Parts: sequence; structure tokens; C-alpha cells
Amino acid sequence: MSERSLLRLAGFILFAASTCSAQQFSADMVRLKPAGALTTKVNLNGDKVRMEVAGQSAKSYVLLNLAKRQSIMVLPDTKTYVVSPPGRMPSSIPLVRVGNPDEACVDWVKDVNKTGECKKLGDEELNGRKTVKYSATASNGDTGTVWIDRDLKMPIKWDGEKGAAEFQNIKLGTQEEKLFELPTDYEKIDVAAKREAQKGSKKPPVRK
Repeated sequence: MSERSLLRLAGFILFAASTCSAQQFSADMVRLKPAGALTTKVNLNGDKVRMEVAGQSAKSYVLLNLAKRQSIMVLPDTKTYVVSPPGRMPSSIPLVRVGNPDEACVDWVKDVNKTGECKKLGDEELNGRKTVKYSATASNGDTGTVWIDRDLKMPIKWDGEKGAAEFQNIKLGTQEEKLFELPTDYEKIDVAAKREAQKGSKKPPVRK
């Protein structure tokens, strides 16, 4: 999976879990759409999240800081990492910051788009967990459905026009701190500087 794809998944979790700082659990995030996508292992401890895609040819994982809305892509094979700018986490699925699972539309309209539409569809059991189901439409016309877990107070399934995923095998419990720590011997990659260097290395064509 590409760096962009993994960071996009990171954005889904970041946007969903940003108000669930007290929760600790692990889960498998299974992509339902598009078909054939790899499963992502998710660990959440307060405002820290770790995401690692299973079966990668080149190992990598993402560390999220929910308080700063920032992600770090870690590349163990090269002992390097890339830090995203604070607050610039992508998300193409209409998730919600949930205060009350029964009133999630209030939070959705506030956080996603004030001109969007949201409708509560009712209670529904999902993989043995109690959820509240919502449909939502953004101002650009994108539509989707979200299932809010009553206990976790966050989405555990979302289904949009271009993508869908759900948390499976949710296991509540303390997550080890080392899962969320950046190795001290890894080197930071300055993406902006690297791009500038690549531009400078390109020589103009020789005219004959």
C-alpha cells in the first residue's frame, strides 16, 4: 500500500477518534470498498493511535497524535520517518466527532460542513456491538452511512460512495506504550527539502 493510501486511512481514524481520548483498544480495520484492500491493524491509547497494514511488501506504519492532528509515517526498513504538517489530515469519508451517540448529527454538521445534511436512522447491532446508524450528505453531494458505537462513542463502520470500512475484532484493554513511540535512532525525512533537491537536480535539455 502506498504512503498516500496509508495516510488517508490514518485520516479516517484521526477524524473519528479525536474526542475518544479515554478509550484503549485494538481492532482490525477491514476495507469493504474497494474490494481486495488489505486489512489494517489499529491500536488506540488515549490520543495516540498506531496503524499498520497487514501483508505489506515494504513494512511501514503510521503514528497519530490526535491532540495535534498530526501523523508520522514510519519506515523501519530504512530507519526513517516522515512527519505531516499539524492539522492536515485527509479524510474523504464523512465521519463525526461524537459527544452523544444519539445526537451525532449535531457534531457532524459542526465538524464536517455546516451546510451538510444528517439523519439518524436508528439502533443497529453490528458484529455484536450496539450502534446508532446515521446517513449524511456533504455540501458537495457526497453521501454516506456511519455506524456509531454506543460504548466507544466513535464510528466503527462507514460506507461512502468511493470507500467503506469497518472495525472488526475489537478488543478493549490497555495498549503498550512502546507501540506508539517513535524509535530514537530513526532519521527524519524532510519531504519539502527533498522535492526541492530533486527539482534542482533536473538539468535542462541540451540544445543542438
